[in-house]
Amino acid sequence: MLAGVSQGLIGLGTQTALYHQADPAAIASAAGLLRTFMYLGAMAASAANAAFFPHGATTGGLHRLALFMLGGAVLLFLLTVPDRSLGRLGRPVRTRG
Repeated sequence: MLAGVSQGLIGLGTQTALYHQADPAAIASAAGLLRTFMYLGAMAASAANAAFFPHGATTGGLHRLALFMLGGAVLLFLLTVPDRSLGRLGRPVRTRG
């Protein structure tokens, strides 16, 4: 039950962030992309678990999984840092006229 509550709150927070940041004309496609990549992430996590724990949970498998996750986190960080549009999130768009 506790895991279900935390999963529900994570989903609620993610959807709220999506609806707050997405362009109103593109809400449907943004929500579809959110669900698609949530499913892809779940499948990738399952595949990583199967790859690093083929014969059950071991300390070595856990360490290799942690290094794999660290590599993924570094890759995502390096892809996010140059995105200049992230500095404008939450600010009103200025128009001339």
